[in-house]
Amino acid sequence: MADPLTSTVNSPSDTIRLPKILSRYSDYVPPFDPEPIVTRMVESVPPMYLVGLSEIVLTNSSGLSRKRRRSITKSRTRKVRIRAARGLYHSARNDGLAWIEIFVDNAVEPWRRGWWLKLPFVREFVIADVLFHEIGHHIHSAIKPEFREREDVADVWKVRLKRRYDQRRHPVLRTLLRTVLTPLRLLIGVITRRFDEDALKRGRISRAEFAEFWKKDRGKSPR
Repeated sequence: MADPLTSTVNSPSDTIRLPKILSRYSDYVPPFDPEPIVTRMVESVPPMYLVGLSEIVLTNSSGLSRKRRRSITKSRTRKVRIRAARGLYHSARNDGLAWIEIFVDNAVEPWRRGWWLKLPFVREFVIADVLFHEIGHHIHSAIKPEFREREDVADVWKVRLKRRYDQRRHPVLRTLLRTVLTPLRLLIGVITRRFDEDALKRGRISRAEFAEFWKKDRGKSPR
């Protein structure tokens, strides 16, 4: 089966302009600068999946207007106030292109205590979890529509895009884990699966995300 993330290198789609990354905070200073991380992650996405996405805005929910703070969006069967969301995908309308909004304060809140956010891999995990999910919504809405729950589709694309990013961000480590550090890789796999099973039971991840991450061919590297 062809990899859904096979890149179109040396094709016309490689000339597609990447979405702008904009920081627009209101009386808020994030605990770290997420813009370089977002830039790297966006650059790892095959260009064909970014067609029609104009910008990604990094902002804070605490700076929303009163009207927007009281507004509601839907996630699966639940209604969620925008002030509690980590990210929003704004599909294209007659007056412009699609864009993504990332509420950095909400994204980092569960990790604020202690020293977690001082670790680079935690910072990347925090950003990847929301950014790739919202890009997944764009792929579903504008590039590859599917007739199933939109949050499930976004979660599946999140796993695929994050895996692609990790493979390109840490190629040496991945090679070591596949060769000389195989026992360590197996141990990490056991721990990770237990963690994910617990997260699934607690509703922290969806069944679609769990199934995509643990499917048999998950180790295949997109070209």
